[in-house]
Amino acid sequence: MIVLGLLLLVVAAVIVVVGVLSNLGSSHLLTHSLNLIGYHLSGSTGRLLLVGVILGAAGMLGLNLLLAGLGRGIKHRASTRRQLRADRQDNKRLAGERDRLGQQLQDERAAPGAEATGGQDRPTRAGSPADGPSGGRRR
Repeated sequence: MIVLGLLLLVVAAVIVVVGVLSNLGSSHLLTHSLNLIGYHLSGSTGRLLLVGVILGAAGMLGLNLLLAGLGRGIKHRASTRRQLRADRQDNKRLAGERDRLGQQLQDERAAPGAEATGGQDRPTRAGSPADGPSGGRRR
């Protein structure tokens, strides 16, 4: 949309500049025909005004499309930055939680009671789910 708006704005500006520059001088008064990129416009000043209004509207439409496209891009980048900032805060919070839990695990492993059990906090049972669906018995 930005490209279309910019293209329309540039085309309207080029047409206006070429029309003005090609019709300078005393031989191109309003009473004579107007040369606009190879087209001769003759007639009343009302017709000339209509051509000017149409070109002005095309230029304003192009500018409007250009600014609308830029506005969407700015809004999208702002929301992306907000989301990135929130993700970074979550990452910092989760990293702190991970470090705290890691330290807690090291403290528990270094406790005197953990050495007596050989580092195992839970006793093993016969017929645990790790033995299979038959409860550890083989057929």
